Amino acid sequence: MSDRTINARGLPCPQPLMLAKKALDGMAAGQRLRVLIDNDVAHDNLMRFLRDHGATPQSENENGFYAIVATKSGEGFLAGEAAAYCEAPPESSGAVLVLSGQGMGSGSEELGKILLQACVNTLENVTPLPRTILCYNAGVFAAAEGAPTVAGLKRLVDQGVMLLICGTCVDYFGIKDRIAVGTISNMYDILQQLSTAARVITL
Repeated sequence: MSDRTINARGLPCPQPLMLAKKALDGMAAGQRLRVLIDNDVAHDNLMRFLRDHGATPQSENENGFYAIVATKSGEGFLAGEAAAYCEAPPESSGAVLVLSGQGMGSGSEELGKILLQACVNTLENVTPLPRTILCYNAGVFAAAEGAPTVAGLKRLVDQGVMLLICGTCVDYFGIKDRIAVGTISNMYDILQQLSTAARVITL
């Protein structure tokens, strides 16, 4: 299997990320991708993006530019919103909605799941929409294949809502290959969203 090289020097974020994602989508497990990049911001975002999406990146400085080498893992490269890694959330703006369980509220587990589905399906009609939806702990199941909330979450993403899924959580539950919507992310990005939100709503 031959390695691939992308020359992304001179390109601003998110173009290097988009090129890397496209290349990895067409590569087999075990192949290596080499990305040449000269932008510090794009470099840092690309490293995070690759770590979050099934690759193992290493970076070296070569004569004033970076050479990032990533090996595609056997788990595959999860399609995500690459551009989201280059968007800095505005300070103290927008609401962040947190899904931390498989239901809404406490009491009846069955009722909680019905309420959560109704909430997600209704949310697209609320003005303004939340800036971001965060799924962590058992809340990650809301974005997994077969969940009744997936269709509603996809509609919200289509309307510009950022959906971040806790990577540690999907690994813990063993459902990484079942995530059907959103971007698998990390604690840094989750805390960034929480710390810059105008308000946080936890279901």
